[in-house]
Amino acid sequence: MFVLKSASPRRKQILSDLGFTFQIEPEHIDESQRENETPLQYLERMVHSKLGSDLRPNYVYLSADTIVVYENQIQHKPTDEADAFRILNTLNGKKHSVYSGAALRKETKTEFFFEETSILFHQWNESQIRNYINRCLPFDKAGSYGIQDTEGPVKEWFGSYTNVMGFPLRSFFSHHELWIGSWLEAITRKD
Repeated sequence: MFVLKSASPRRKQILSDLGFTFQIEPEHIDESQRENETPLQYLERMVHSKLGSDLRPNYVYLSADTIVVYENQIQHKPTDEADAFRILNTLNGKKHSVYSGAALRKETKTEFFFEETSILFHQWNESQIRNYINRCLPFDKAGSYGIQDTEGPVKEWFGSYTNVMGFPLRSFFSHHELWIGSWLEAITRKD
């Protein structure tokens, strides 16, 4: 059995598109950043924390998290509309990085991996930023935006598109030995 330890609709869609059958069992944790914790230390801690401790044998677990980093500072999910504006204005017309990390656990083996994608934002005026916030309501997204949003702030990206959506797909494929059995089982059941 494959278990996704995330409530992200984007991760759910990506796995469904790949043909996985899975249960969703998000772990609710404190996502506060610790003092002097680097972005990548935070990312790895969040991913491992989201795995939780109540893990059943013969199951494959996947947890993931995504952070937006500008000048070595994490731009977390916005707390409200004003915070979303502050974050988008900070990133406005500039380059930043998106890191998505994940952990796969099967039996006693846990593999952590992550990918980085570089993003360049359009240069927007205040009205364009506010219009985007009102239209797309990016309050559940790291950095207050989604790469998939129509007429969104992303001008260019360098790296993986799905990584920015919240899933390091390329690295996930490279760890196929942990999940291939669950995937083949799901495909066989559908036939």
